[in-house]
Amino acid sequence: MCSAAGAQIVLNNATISALPSVPQILTKLLETLQDENSGLEQLANLIEMDVVISARVLEVANSAAYRRDRHPVLSIRTGIIILGWDMVKMLTLSIICQRMFNDYYEQSNLDIEHYWYHSLRCAVIAKSLAARTGAASPDEAYVAGLLHNIGRLGLLAGFKNKYPPFFAIDDSLPGYMESEVAHFGIDHCELGAWIIRDWNIKSFLEDAVAYHHLPAAQIEHTPALVKIVYLANLLLTERRSERQSALILASKWFELDSSVINEIMSLAVSQVHILSDSLGINIGTAHTSQHNWDKHEPDIEALVQALSKNFTPTRAASSSSTNKLVKGVIDTALINHIESTCNQEDQADGFFELLSKLSRLLCNAKQVILFTPDETGQHLAGKSIAEGQEWVESFKLPIKPATSIITAAWIKKAHCHSFQAFEGFKPSLPDQQIMRLCEVDGILCFPMFAKDTIVGVMVFALNQPEFLIAKQQLNVQSALARIVASRLIPEQQQSEPELEAAVHEERLKRFVHETSTPLSTIKNYLAILEQKMLLNGMPNRDIAIVNEEIDRVGSLIGNLYSNEQDHIAASTDVNQLIQDIVALHRQTYLQPAGVEVTLNLSSGLPKITTIPYQLRQVLVNLIRNAAEAMERGGKLSISTFVESQSDAGQGILIQVSDTGPGIPDSVLSKIFTPVETTKGGKHSGIGLSISHDLIKGLCGSIACRTSSAGTSFDIRLPIQASSHAALIN
Repeated sequence: MCSAAGAQIVLNNATISALPSVPQILTKLLETLQDENSGLEQLANLIEMDVVISARVLEVANSAAYRRDRHPVLSIRTGIIILGWDMVKMLTLSIICQRMFNDYYEQSNLDIEHYWYHSLRCAVIAKSLAARTGAASPDEAYVAGLLHNIGRLGLLAGFKNKYPPFFAIDDSLPGYMESEVAHFGIDHCELGAWIIRDWNIKSFLEDAVAYHHLPAAQIEHTPALVKIVYLANLLLTERRSERQSALILASKWFELDSSVINEIMSLAVSQVHILSDSLGINIGTAHTSQHNWDKHEPDIEALVQALSKNFTPTRAASSSSTNKLVKGVIDTALINHIESTCNQEDQADGFFELLSKLSRLLCNAKQVILFTPDETGQHLAGKSIAEGQEWVESFKLPIKPATSIITAAWIKKAHCHSFQAFEGFKPSLPDQQIMRLCEVDGILCFPMFAKDTIVGVMVFALNQPEFLIAKQQLNVQSALARIVASRLIPEQQQSEPELEAAVHEERLKRFVHETSTPLSTIKNYLAILEQKMLLNGMPNRDIAIVNEEIDRVGSLIGNLYSNEQDHIAASTDVNQLIQDIVALHRQTYLQPAGVEVTLNLSSGLPKITTIPYQLRQVLVNLIRNAAEAMERGGKLSISTFVESQSDAGQGILIQVSDTGPGIPDSVLSKIFTPVETTKGGKHSGIGLSISHDLIKGLCGSIACRTSSAGTSFDIRLPIQASSHAALIN
């Protein structure tokens, strides 16, 4: 075949996470990950359609960190179950972040879509052949069919400027494999086998990938999985003579006649077309499909030269503000999820085991090592955090610049690495020893900070292709270092009341800060969505309403840490406010609960001077209470009136009425007093108490009338408050 050196050259510049994916699948995956109602099944269905993420799931699931026995993981769904929702979500976000704005898409997107179309059809056909014959595991056959051409993605990632013309050509054409070897030192079959070989699994999956372009006579006596993938790929060729050969082999190897094969092919094509339509993927054809290669042999070199005119050298990925915004949003979502997952693990042993898995999953690190100051503060001592890392504790490095890249990161208070080809430091002898013991090409070191104080250095042991990916996403390593630093600080005694108050205030401040991040993320997504809808001529009032709701939640959370809590009163259209609230909540919990909403809003209702978000909070609380009171559905009526208020001149009346069972006398007597809730769950029992205080602060009043026929709340507010100071709550 070809030398191992050819594979190593490519693998030095490409790793699975660096391979390109179909953008439409990445977009759909991102939407699924952001949907709190989506589950593992929905995510698995999408991952099974993506070559790159499927390969990464199997790679991680078969790593030492996850595989507890000797049985290889050869099912994508099994791999997803082993990793779990949180890990799969982080892995997928990480790959999306790395690939969403890659420069492949500017010129090779159609070819990547055609590659996806071919690979998915091959996977479905291979699974059907395995199920029909019983000769191999259908799940393993699906994986083998999906990944059979993964070497082509490897060559595309490793040779971005040279391989695109090859990628556009049908790889089954005579002379194609020989041309790959001549130009790149390796063909895509051998490279694909090398990628899978690194998983260290006992399976014929590697052979199925390596041999799918050999002459049929050479695989006559190979295991069934190899022949199934070979046959599935051959059935998809553009040449009539090859398809005829496939029918003969199907009969010879598995006793399947042409009618069975045609049925399998028809179902596979139909299934993949449905999937492509749902994702908006234009499956297209290869650039060379329009030629009749049955009549004459192709000249691969001439085809490459002709197609080269269609491709230009890749540029740096677009740096537009929109791309930066979306990438920042994905980064934020990923880091928030990392922090949330880590915070769920209280025990130190469990936390450090999780840390090792995260480092492998997100940073492709073979190992992660910690160095912390010794009792003198003059040395950095190795800290063992995983099984088999006892040797780390033998290292005690004087904190001097020339000692190690690890101590350099401590002194510089910045990340440092040993990859000299990419402006790295020359590794010292201790660095080389660590690299040898970890069996990697180099190390990437991050200082660990806790409240602006450096507490140690986190070392990621990486090979070069993994480092090239890691350096594009250094915020992930930085986040992990920050999380570990918080675990290394010894807990303080909290006996004094002043200290307890300070700790409480700090926690509150942190809560306000951390909560603002996902809210900002949601607002960013809404901004992008609104921009897209406007470009398509689809202005949407709902987005503005959701934005206002997010601002309201942000303001409420901000008030937790505010000392004055003064708010600006504004001229407010109460009718519009009510319409917006109903529009926002109608489909979320009103319609599903069978609640019919009727609005009787006075057309002549004047605007009033009030604090809009506080009035909104009261109305949302009343509407939600009404919906919950009508367990079997009912009618909710919201009305507005202009009325004369004897003590304040003209004002407005807002009535919120329901047809629920009414409020018991025992509850009605203290309805605006904080009590223990009777609803259970997440209810606190203080909603109406807060509403009462808010309306009072708005210079208004709230009253309740109830009977067995339903309940009505009357809110009275002045059109113009007597004093602006009265609206300071």
